[in-house]
Amino acid sequence: MTNDDNRKLVHTRTITCRAWRRADGCIEVEATVTDLKGQAVPFRSRPPVRAGEHMHDISVTLVIDDDHLITDVRADTRTAPWPMCGGVDASYRRLIGLRVGAGLSKALKERLGGIEGCTHLTELVTQAANTYMQASWPDRISRQMAIEPDPRRWPAQNKPAFINRCHAWREDGATVIQEYPELVPPK
Repeated sequence: MTNDDNRKLVHTRTITCRAWRRADGCIEVEATVTDLKGQAVPFRSRPPVRAGEHMHDISVTLVIDDDHLITDVRADTRTAPWPMCGGVDASYRRLIGLRVGAGLSKALKERLGGIEGCTHLTELVTQAANTYMQASWPDRISRQMAIEPDPRRWPAQNKPAFINRCHAWREDGATVIQEYPELVPPK
């Protein structure tokens, strides 16, 4: 916990996501959040969380196959401010059978919204899903390019969905012109 003349560190949140290729071909993603307090957190009904202690140490692990299907989920609340916080860990198995992609956020809210889930675990599922997309991209794009090098003829689910979703990947920008010139609209 570093201090200087103008500020004092009061909180550090760390989110770490790691992805592994398993022997069965699936990708396993572990997402962890820790909240380290730089100052004491008082409570009315329990002892405080002291400076230098964790308020949260929570993780979720998703196993996802090549079709973006969640085949296994494990949630683990190791440290939380309340004993009942980990009481919903097993509920995250309700995500088995969902696909990572469009509609996942809505399905998360339907299955684990409100008192059915944990805010931190649900946010980690989103981070794990994003990590899966990053981790699986090299394999997915290589397979698709081996089948058909022209992205105009790719099936809809294999098309680069990130085009026009950020500044660097705008359809008339340098990145798309370099990587996918076939997808640049005619002028």
